Amino acid sequence: MNTDFYKTLGVAETAGADEIKKVYRKLAKKYHPDRHKGDPKAEARFKEISEAYDTLKDPKKRAEYDNMRKYGPFSGGNAFAGGHPFSGGQPFAGGQPGGFGGEFDFSQFMRGGQGGGTSFHFDNASGSGGFEDVLSSLFGGGPNTGSPFGTGRPQSDRRRRRRTARGSDVHLTVDISFREMVTGTSRTIATRDKGRKISVKIPAGIRHRGKVRLRGQGHLGSYGGEQGDLIITVRVMPDQNFERKGNDIHSSVEISFIEAIRGCKANVKTLTKTVALSVPPGTQPGTKMRLKGMGLEVGGKSGDQYVEIKVTIPQTLTDAQQKLLDEWEG
Repeated sequence: MNTDFYKTLGVAETAGADEIKKVYRKLAKKYHPDRHKGDPKAEARFKEISEAYDTLKDPKKRAEYDNMRKYGPFSGGNAFAGGHPFSGGQPFAGGQPGGFGGEFDFSQFMRGGQGGGTSFHFDNASGSGGFEDVLSSLFGGGPNTGSPFGTGRPQSDRRRRRRTARGSDVHLTVDISFREMVTGTSRTIATRDKGRKISVKIPAGIRHRGKVRLRGQGHLGSYGGEQGDLIITVRVMPDQNFERKGNDIHSSVEISFIEAIRGCKANVKTLTKTVALSVPPGTQPGTKMRLKGMGLEVGGKSGDQYVEIKVTIPQTLTDAQQKLLDEWEG
């Protein structure tokens, strides 16, 4: 095993699942192909990070991986060099890291694809587990199951089944206008799969930074594993007239101080039309008036619209206006 998944992610062997997940997300965001279009090094790095995380996030896969690291690599180089688990060197030779200090005679070991039986002779392997348990931990089987390694099925099948992993999810961000949020909209996403395009429907009323998930549209799984998902984060751009709070809409309207004193009809924009709002006499600046049912409709239920009254105060007065105020005050 040439790849050290812990070094790939830059975490200690004792790192917990939360730490591994946090580091992976940071690295995946940094090296994601969508941020480095046309950069093969970034894409290769992203694949290494994803492969490492796919193994270390799964307790069972991580335990198998840790066993492989504990009992290998074998003396003589790669544990699977030459396509055979024991080619080259002296596997588990005494004094080697991960070895047992025992002696093994592989003179009768038959290479894969050749006929004949397979037998092992070993000494000084303490306990009932011995060499058979080591092979079981390395190749995932149990004793006495009919295989030379105690797996009960061809080694290649076991290795393929262990490596089957779900593809990683693809994360994208799209921006929509406030109006598109109100009515719902769609976006066309170009994938990396031979220029294939996907039409994504964004539902009406989606919240800022809400997510749309398309199952099976992410990265391919390894060795026939399930394909990941495409997860789209939707950002709703601010609007100069409206602000959303839950399903309620907030806006404002300006009237003159004379209209505030006397009362008036103020034209107010809603999400669908313009309505005449009755402002009673003596309305104070900052007063909020409710338009029932004129808010955002989500799931068949509509919120309200709250209109803040803003009173415009003139900065200068004519002599006649000033005289009238003096008389009114006095």
